[in-house]
Amino acid sequence: MKKMFAVAALLAVAACATSPEVGPREPTGDSVILFKQIAEIEKRSGGRLGVAVTDSQGDLLFGHRADERFAMCSTFKLLLAGQVLERAADGVSLRTPLSFTRADLIAHSPGTEKLLGADGKGEQRLGAAARDAVVLSDNAAANLILTQMGGPAVFTAALRGAGDDVTRLDRIEPELNENAPGDPRDTSSPAAMAKSAAAYVYGNRLTGDYRKQLRDWLIESETGLARIRGGLPTGWLSGDKTGTCGTAYNDVAFVEEPGGAKYMIAVYLDRPAVKGDAANAAIADVARAVARDLP
Repeated sequence: MKKMFAVAALLAVAACATSPEVGPREPTGDSVILFKQIAEIEKRSGGRLGVAVTDSQGDLLFGHRADERFAMCSTFKLLLAGQVLERAADGVSLRTPLSFTRADLIAHSPGTEKLLGADGKGEQRLGAAARDAVVLSDNAAANLILTQMGGPAVFTAALRGAGDDVTRLDRIEPELNENAPGDPRDTSSPAAMAKSAAAYVYGNRLTGDYRKQLRDWLIESETGLARIRGGLPTGWLSGDKTGTCGTAYNDVAFVEEPGGAKYMIAVYLDRPAVKGDAANAAIADVARAVARDLP
């Protein structure tokens, strides 16, 4: 935000002195306009709204409740797919078989369930499971990947090793969607999620080919067309990963202006009074307000 770069340094200093549980930072300068717009969207939604906008390096440009914890719901699958591709660069074959049975199928597993045989057994492939987890938000595919890599604790440890001390995954699908008030399990902050996502989409966590693969999956996904992407101007390029827990509506997206500027946007809407299309529209309104103020 022509306005936001001056604020970014102030926010970075504040982040060093603040725990992940703090409330919204006090806006200064021209960022007040955007802050008020986001606060108004939050008020209309009736829920708790967290927003983080970073540059392609993951540096925070704007935040509203950016350091508060929110249930990730399925947004963790963006980072999960990134970890799969990261491991592939280290020699783990994307054709690694992931065997499963009918008992492993859970609600919303549209890609995996098609692979179930008449004998009640099936087999996914690691790369295909990562694609399905992002594009289809396939829950069984995500669980199969987590099992193959060693469980949620291994997922979290990889993030810690990359400098993300906030994001944590403690359970698998569907338990991770519980979103109990005050429970830190299976949560992230908008700022932490946007920074970690930027490292995969734009940073050096992946090689060029695998960065492109992850971006292609995010673009291919259609679950978030009415959320962040629904509020962006025509001609902007974006791909995203949504998360919906019943009591939460989330979206994490990379966003690129026609002129080439690149950003990550994370929006988390917790326990809104509005539901369904109205909740999606609130997230689109956030993206619309942010896009008007990007540099």
